[in-house]
Amino acid sequence: LCAQQLSLALISLQTVAQSAALVATNQLDNSLPQPYHTSILTGHGWVLELLQGHPNRICAELGVRHHVFLKLIDLLRHHHYIDSRHVSLEEQLAIFLY
Repeated sequence: LCAQQLSLALISLQTVAQSAALVATNQLDNSLPQPYHTSILTGHGWVLELLQGHPNRICAELGVRHHVFLKLIDLLRHHHYIDSRHVSLEEQLAIFLY
């Protein structure tokens, strides 16, 4: 009976030690920074990447969904907003929303 209790205690101790090691490893992995803004594009190219890329990306970057961004562009053009010499209206809106 004593050997059985000792064996059970040893198994419990090993389980706790392994669990602690897993938690420590997980926290270490999560504490390492992961780059978020990794696009090599800037300006109009970045806006095109947002518009043509994953649907959740534009929402994460600009706070609006793809169809909302396009509707805002339509509304701005309807109210006679235009591209500037070097910056498209889409890029101007993206800068404002970012």
